[in-house]
Amino acid sequence: MEELAFYPALALIYFFGVFQANKDNRVDLPDSASVNVFCLFVLIQPLCLIIGGYTGMATYLISAYVSYNALPWKKPPAGQQEDTEKTKKKKKAKTN
Repeated sequence: MEELAFYPALALIYFFGVFQANKDNRVDLPDSASVNVFCLFVLIQPLCLIIGGYTGMATYLISAYVSYNALPWKKPPAGQQEDTEKTKKKKKAKTN
């Protein structure tokens, strides 16, 4: 029964993550990204449904994670990266 909710929920989380990253301009979505997403949802998802059970869900979860990380991520500009490092140091200093 949980399979019926798991696959659509994971797809929504995946697309929400990609949407947020695209909105924040952290990911570039060329045609190769479309092939990546196509393989995940058209080839791997039905295969995992055939496998079924927790094995199929775990396989799909790992495949979605790998697919998400395989997207062409943009590196933040040097200035922005320094700002995030300073912010982390400030937060760490406040907690100590």
